[in-house]
Amino acid sequence: MDGWGSLTMLIKRQEAAKNRKTALKYELQKRRESYFKGKPEQELEFPEISNTEMKILKEKIRKKYKADKIKNAIISILIFTLVAAVFYYIISNKEWVS
Repeated sequence: MDGWGSLTMLIKRQEAAKNRKTALKYELQKRRESYFKGKPEQELEFPEISNTEMKILKEKIRKKYKADKIKNAIISILIFTLVAAVFYYIISNKEWVS
């Protein structure tokens, strides 16, 4: 054996991988183009809302946001107080041995 067999196999494997990659790239590009050509106008349709209805909707959203914000603040304060109380209890009941 002259030692060139493994080199030619390596080159063939690299070329085969390159060809597979090129074919895959071409397929993906073709799919992408067909997707965009097939659906040029994909727009969402929303119902028309009058200005008064829009103001009412905005107020509802603001009220809900404010209520959620207050609820989260109260929960955070309660959790902090609980953690502080547990920490104080642990420290106050611990007997320090010197």
